Formats: sequence, C-alpha cells, structure tokens
Amino acid sequence: MGNHMSTTKPPETSTAATTLPPPPTLNFNNNLQYTTELNSYEAACRLDEDLQSFDTSLQARTNQVINTLQSGVEVRALSFDSLKEVTECLLEMNQEVVKVILECKKDIWKNQELFELVEEYFENSLQTLDFCTALEKCLKRARDSQLLILVALQLFDEEHDKVEGTNMRGLWRS
Repeated sequence: MGNHMSTTKPPETSTAATTLPPPPTLNFNNNLQYTTELNSYEAACRLDEDLQSFDTSLQARTNQVINTLQSGVEVRALSFDSLKEVTECLLEMNQEVVKVILECKKDIWKNQELFELVEEYFENSLQTLDFCTALEKCLKRARDSQLLILVALQLFDEEHDKVEGTNMRGLWRS
C-alpha cells in the first residue's frame, strides 16, 4: 500500500514578522479532470441499475451522517448516540463498497487505475479503523473518569452528611 506523506513545507517565518503563506493556487486541469470523471460517473449511473442503486444508497447514508454531525455542531458537542450513528453508517457503507469490490474483482485486477483506487480505499479504511480504535479508547477513559468522579462525589456527600453534626471534623479526612 502506498506511502501518502505530505511534501509541502511549513511556511517560513522571518525574524521581523510572521507572514501568512500565499493562498493555494487552483489547478484548473485537476478541476477539469474531476468534472470529467464526475460526468462519466453520472452517465454510468444512468446506464447501470446496480451502480445507480449503490449511488442512491451512498448518498442517503452520506446525508444521514452529515445531518447527524450537523446537529452536533449546533450545540458544539457530539453525543455518544451521534458518534454511534455515524460509525454505524460508515460500517454499512464499507460493507456495500466491499460487496461491489468483490463482485468486480476480475475487472479490478485487470485495470491498474481501479486496482490503485481499491488499494487506496483499503488504506483509508485501515486509517479509519485506527481512528475508531483510538476514539473507543478515549471514550472508555472518559467513562472511567466519569465513574471515578461520581464515586468521589458520592463519598464526599456521605462524608458531608456525617460531618454536619460533628463540626466539620470528618471533612478533612476525604
């Protein structure tokens, strides 16, 4: 699988003042290529019912994920339910893509561009899995910390109830 490291250098800083890097230049050749590929994809969707069904499903799931994330942005926090829903959608989309890859494996092996695309897909899937694993560890640590805080608060309340009648003597033990 390919090594995908950025080759851009960080902006240089002068001793007198820090200047912002120039805005990125638009590469019209790439934009034209993407437009051409998108038009080709749309034409293929019109001709192939399976591809059209896959595309419709993919768009619906993508919209669901965007709407879920958008509701979290409004309150500047994502709920566990939102994260779970996004993860489930991602898993469903991955399963659909794997089905398509398996159905078209002979074509993929014959076409170097398709093969590289599938290879890139699997590399991105591994990175997504790494992210989800790290997120799971963080969520478990947060849950454990929350439980510790709740236990500490409960002990504090119990100690506080005992101390109320004894001139705050026991408060200093906790």
